Amino acid sequence: MSAWPPHRLSALGWTLGFAAVSLVPLAACLAALDPQARTFDVLAAASLGLLAAVAAAAFLARRLERQLDAARQESRFLRRQILSLGKLAAIGEMAAGVAHEINNPVAIMMEEAGLVLDILEDDAPAAPGDQAEIRRALQQIRTQGARCKDITHMLLPMARKTDDARTAVDLSALAGEMASLSERRASHAKVRLVTDLAPDVPPVSGSAARVQQVLLNLINNALDAMAPEGGELTIATRRAGEGGELLVSDTGHGIPEAVIDQVFEPFFTTKARGKGTGLGLSISAGIVREFGGDISVRSVPGQGTTFRVVLPAYAGQTLPAPAAAALPENE
Repeated sequence: MSAWPPHRLSALGWTLGFAAVSLVPLAACLAALDPQARTFDVLAAASLGLLAAVAAAAFLARRLERQLDAARQESRFLRRQILSLGKLAAIGEMAAGVAHEINNPVAIMMEEAGLVLDILEDDAPAAPGDQAEIRRALQQIRTQGARCKDITHMLLPMARKTDDARTAVDLSALAGEMASLSERRASHAKVRLVTDLAPDVPPVSGSAARVQQVLLNLINNALDAMAPEGGELTIATRRAGEGGELLVSDTGHGIPEAVIDQVFEPFFTTKARGKGTGLGLSISAGIVREFGGDISVRSVPGQGTTFRVVLPAYAGQTLPAPAAAALPENE
């Protein structure tokens, strides 16, 4: 049985009830026309019909309620799964650039470690100059190790299970971190990455890991929009009233005016077939709106696109995670 909307089922119950009640005056009329009729039996039948109609409506309402509860639970589960898949897809797009970011300091550490080993394996007593060289090499290893640690520190919150509680988020700091992580990929894509991060942006309300995901989705989209020619990607933050504003702009091919209103819909994409999931912008819109913010897009075909995210100021109190709504729902 297909589930009916609650208002339709309620209307059905009332209709059946009134239909049954209408049998009562009908029974009275029959009794008046035929004195021999058993009026009591007719009234009893009408009453039983009324009770049966009400019982049927109650049964259907309860059944519908269970169906709706199950559908809501399944919807929440699927939304969480889609959010996780979207996050992993975004991280995967950035993986090559991150690998290069880590590969460079690792190569330096290996080279410096090899130099230290060569000095220590020399049978001749270590000269003062050798000791200074060892000290310099070890300091370089330490510096490059710290660089690797910083990179993994930025990545780990994105990969682990997300804490959706609303806390204070430093929008400019997060934008700077994501710009650093994306710089290598941008370089390989012949894209000049520019940041314009205002120092006076107040803490905004959100989840750092979720805002990172929004940033990553917007950056990846911008880089894809400029392929293969390259161009310029600008990441900017600024104060917006009491809250903060994030702008991600590219000089790519732009979005056609005929479809720009669809960019935040699930599974919509302007990318080539087989490239992208069509969920990045939809997920980003859901995240921003969960935290009471707004996301919009402005594009000129042939010149580029700018995505604007506005988040409200942090109210000074950690709030529980909002209800799962990773994707905007179509009414």
